Formats: sequence, structure tokens, C-alpha cells
Amino acid sequence: MKLDKPSAIARRNQAMSKPVLTGANTLFAILDSKRNLWWFEVPVALLRKGQPDWVNLLLHTPETDELQHLKVPVNFLKAHQEQMEVRNPGKRRSTISLALSADRDSLLRDTRPGGEQLDFSTFVQA
Repeated sequence: MKLDKPSAIARRNQAMSKPVLTGANTLFAILDSKRNLWWFEVPVALLRKGQPDWVNLLLHTPETDELQHLKVPVNFLKAHQEQMEVRNPGKRRSTISLALSADRDSLLRDTRPGGEQLDFSTFVQA
């Protein structure tokens, strides 16, 4: 089943007791079945003061129609920024590039070259 970001947000909000996901605080990725990973470009601007304390990542697997939700603290991203791949550092549109693995032995680890295999599995929401 094909799912887009607004539909994924609506579906996840429905499953939550208190819907809090919006287009502004949520990023969405569809599993790249060739590489078996989810790609995210997290704007570094989300790490600045005045932004939400969390970045929500929605990971969709079309084959099973599974939708996973990771609630990642902004402080975690700030603290580990040096251990992740940052594109266009210092520029207005710089991003943290995440490639979260769908492989069983490295599930939800950032596999970007230049990164340090950070584990995001602790942020999975039920």
C-alpha cells in the first residue's frame, strides 16, 4: 500500500491517545527495498531554540503496510551531531542525513558513511 506523509501522520495520530504529530514536527520515509533502509534529511534548523523538543520520524514499510514511529529528542540529535553525516554544514539549509537500517542485525542504526552507527531503536513508540 502506498502511503504519503499526511496520510501517515493522520494514521499515527489516530492510534495515539493524544494526537501530536504535525507536518512541522514529523518527517516521513518509505523503505528503500533495494538498500533495505529508510532515508531522512533532518533540517538542522529543527535543533535550534524555540523548536519542539522532539523530532518524530515515521517509517513506512509498503510490503507489510507497517508504520513505525520514532520520537527522537532534539537533545539527542544535538549531542550526537558530530557522529552523524551533516550535509552543507553551517549553511542555511544544512541537514542531518540519516539512513536507518531495516536489517535485523542492525535494525534502526544509522548506516550513513561518516556516521558512527548510532542506534535509534530506543526511540520506537508503541
